Amino acid sequence: MEKIHAMMLGVDNVEKITSILVDFVAYVDSFYNEKNGIYPIKGLTNDMIINATQKYITSQTKDYTWGGGDSVDRERVCRIILADNDVILWNRVL
Repeated sequence: MEKIHAMMLGVDNVEKITSILVDFVAYVDSFYNEKNGIYPIKGLTNDMIINATQKYITSQTKDYTWGGGDSVDRERVCRIILADNDVILWNRVL
């Protein structure tokens, strides 16, 4: 997945940025969706993922940066979802 630094630098490439974010939201959903996610979050919605992603991206600093949609980004977005919503991370036992 490409870096989103273009957005941070103000480069106007809406289609590419949109594609990166859509892929990232799908990636987060694949890990945390309630039905078949690897680490399901009970009550998770796409709006929660989108809002948490927006919050995460807009909170970037020199030392706290977007990693191109990697696992660290996914885990940070998960923490925001859990902190900002009345949802719980299921402890699925197989």
